[in-house]
Amino acid sequence: MSKEITTRMSPEGLEVANSYLANGDVSSVCRDLDVPRDQVVAILNKREIQKYIDTVYMDSGYRNRFKLAETLDRLIDQKLVEAEETEIYSNKDLADLLMMQHKIRMDEMKAQTEIEKVKQGSVRALTQNNIQIDGETAFGQGNYGSLMKKLLDSEKT
Repeated sequence: MSKEITTRMSPEGLEVANSYLANGDVSSVCRDLDVPRDQVVAILNKREIQKYIDTVYMDSGYRNRFKLAETLDRLIDQKLVEAEETEIYSNKDLADLLMMQHKIRMDEMKAQTEIEKVKQGSVRALTQNNIQIDGETAFGQGNYGSLMKKLLDSEKT
C-alpha cells in the first residue's frame, strides 16, 4: 500500500472502507458502525477511499495477480505430469492453458504501460483530422454516388 493513500485517509474513512470490504454493502456498514447512510456514502465516494478499496479488492483472493499466476502455473505443471504419466493428453488442453497465461500476461503488461504513460503525462488528446472530399468520386460511382452528387449540387443553387 502506498504511503500516499494511507496518509491522506482519515481513521474514520479507513474504518468505513474496511467495514465495506468486510460486509460488501452500505446498509451493513451503517448498521455495524452506527453511522447514517449519507455519511457512509459520502466517505465511500472520496477518491482516496475508492482507491484504497480497489487496491485491497484487487489484491485479495484470485484477483491477486501473483496468486493467479501461481495457480495457473500449478495447473500447467499438473497437466504436463498427467500427460507424461498417462501418455494420453490433448495438445489443445495444454495450448489453451498456455495461451490463457500468455493473454493474462500481455493484458497485464498493456495495463502497466498505460499506467506509466498516464503517470508521465505522455497521453495526448486525440486531434481532429479534417477530411477533404473529392467532388468527382466522393461517394463512389453508381446510383448512390450520382444521387449524392445531385443532392449536393441542388444545395449549391
